[in-house]
Amino acid sequence: MPLWHLTQYIVCATMSLSKLRKRGILMNHWYDNTISQGILKEKYYHKGEKTPQEFMDRVSSIFDPELKKRVRGYLEDTSFCPAGRTLYAAGAKGKFKVSMSNCYILPSPEDNLESIFRANYEIARIFSYGGGIGINISNLRPKGSEVRNVARSSTGAVSFLKIFNVTGEVISQNGRRGAMMVGLNCSHPDIYEFLHIKQNEEKLSSMNISILFTDEFMEAVRDDKEYNLHFTVEATGETIERTIKAREFFKEFCETQWDWGDPGAIFIDRMNRNHLLAGYDEYNIEITNPCGEFGGNAYNACNLGSVNLYTMIDDKFSAHPVFNEERFKKTVYDGITALDEIVDYGYEAQPLDANRTCIDDWRSLGLGLFGVADALIAMKLTYGTKEANDFMGRVMKTMLLTALRSSCDRAKEKGTFGHYRWEATKKSPIMDMVKKLDPELYEDIHQHGLRNGTLLAIAPTGTISLLMGSFSGGCEPLYKISYERTTHKMEEVHGHFRVYAHSIKDLLEYHHLPLTISDEEIVARFPWVIESHDVPFMNRVRMQAAMQKYVDNSISSTVNLKNSATPEDIYRIYLSAWESGCKGITVFRDGCRRGNILGVGEEDKKEMEKDRKTEGKKEDSQEETNRITMKPVDNTPECPKCHSHHIHIEGHCSTCEECGWSACGL
Repeated sequence: MPLWHLTQYIVCATMSLSKLRKRGILMNHWYDNTISQGILKEKYYHKGEKTPQEFMDRVSSIFDPELKKRVRGYLEDTSFCPAGRTLYAAGAKGKFKVSMSNCYILPSPEDNLESIFRANYEIARIFSYGGGIGINISNLRPKGSEVRNVARSSTGAVSFLKIFNVTGEVISQNGRRGAMMVGLNCSHPDIYEFLHIKQNEEKLSSMNISILFTDEFMEAVRDDKEYNLHFTVEATGETIERTIKAREFFKEFCETQWDWGDPGAIFIDRMNRNHLLAGYDEYNIEITNPCGEFGGNAYNACNLGSVNLYTMIDDKFSAHPVFNEERFKKTVYDGITALDEIVDYGYEAQPLDANRTCIDDWRSLGLGLFGVADALIAMKLTYGTKEANDFMGRVMKTMLLTALRSSCDRAKEKGTFGHYRWEATKKSPIMDMVKKLDPELYEDIHQHGLRNGTLLAIAPTGTISLLMGSFSGGCEPLYKISYERTTHKMEEVHGHFRVYAHSIKDLLEYHHLPLTISDEEIVARFPWVIESHDVPFMNRVRMQAAMQKYVDNSISSTVNLKNSATPEDIYRIYLSAWESGCKGITVFRDGCRRGNILGVGEEDKKEMEKDRKTEGKKEDSQEETNRITMKPVDNTPECPKCHSHHIHIEGHCSTCEECGWSACGL
């Protein structure tokens, strides 16, 4: 056992232990940490709340008595945590209007102004309740097509992104803009304009965009065949068509990714083909939420929460570390039950009547993981290797079967989701897998049904993984072994500090090594430790594919690449992700025009700290607090809250490692 435990990153270097303790840097609980305290105060405390205990009591108070005790314990020991909207909205009844759901799917607007501006109203309404949205604009006619009004020709589908973006900026959510995902089908004639919109329109830089690629298109890329773009305008009968070389377009897509880091890719046929509701004709997925882990039908709302995999490893770093499967099963089982109770608690606080109807029909959940990279380090497994992938396959198989068991047991007690039909459910490829893996569970579902139409979704967890102790987010690799940090509190004593990742700090303590050891020494001593930009990108894809097999919804995932990566590398990543069974993926290259995230040089670091001390004294405008700004010289992103340059991108979501600010708030 270590002499002292810090669930947040550990900070060390030039100060004595007594001074560190005096400054509140050495802690016994996650909530003793100054960053966690800052996140609680900034994001989650209600008026009058002053302590983490009050916060945890409030969040756990919404559950049934027996579950309440267990959830309170999970929050204390970081084993399970609901997503950010729930942490804030729990106990809010009678105080203010806020949704318990993080993410919403809006229907694709029809090709008329009434429908488009109805969608814009619904975006505003959902943003005002704290939710993010996903919307597909593929029903809108292409640029230049005929319109029967004074304009004579259409400005095109892509032009309406500007309207949606302004809505996101105007309807602020406690200092951040509303999170938004906009998608366009690969067959739409405006696809080239959509591809380059971020490069040509800086004001859209905060909006996530993705192209929905079909299997037909990806097969044409693989086989180097032509592909037909087409759109028929229902109101006029006009048909717009264009034949392109699929591979040439896809290479241009990869070059745009190399330059800007957007758009992402959603493999929409696989998204619709491989989930628990695949046999329901009335359930059609058109887009995902802003971070990409949840694809749902129109007006669906998903409540998210995540299990901390690191806490499920016993005898960490020993000769024989062990995955505690029973503890994991119990936590997953309770996690599904907790999310289902959250659905009921937040029912009346949904922003739209259609959201409540969708809950009645489907009762969607999204239970995920965080601390995956930390858990692999504890297990002495290198991220992305066959051994690590096999281990995560075992974890995810256990998670899926346990989630199904929990939802089935709850259906016995509370009833199934509204549209449940066994004849439709058994058509799902996931149920075919369950029949082979656990025949008894399969038969139980046959007899009693399921409480929920969706169960698992691996979110990026940027904020809650930082809040709970700076664990690695979602399924992502370890961001950094350590980094240099100076907070305002530390500046008072002129300290210069190194911040170690959670599992790395524990690893050093386990081996009685000083907390001044360099990253290079750590890798030399413990060769299974690896940072995200050192994970071979094909290993990164294989890890996601190994997990996706057992995730009924999707996985939010970003492959972080070094600056030296080429468009050809990105082409291989996307093609391999499609071929290996992933439902979507995003790539971010260090040094691309969207901002330098990884591998900043020492001279840059010194300049950044100088800028930070100067700019930190300035009074920010509302616009500055809503988006990341960039240094003009090296494109290094800066946190709009604390002016730190330790911004981590995972799954379309940016998170500040120092203060917890997040573009998504998951």
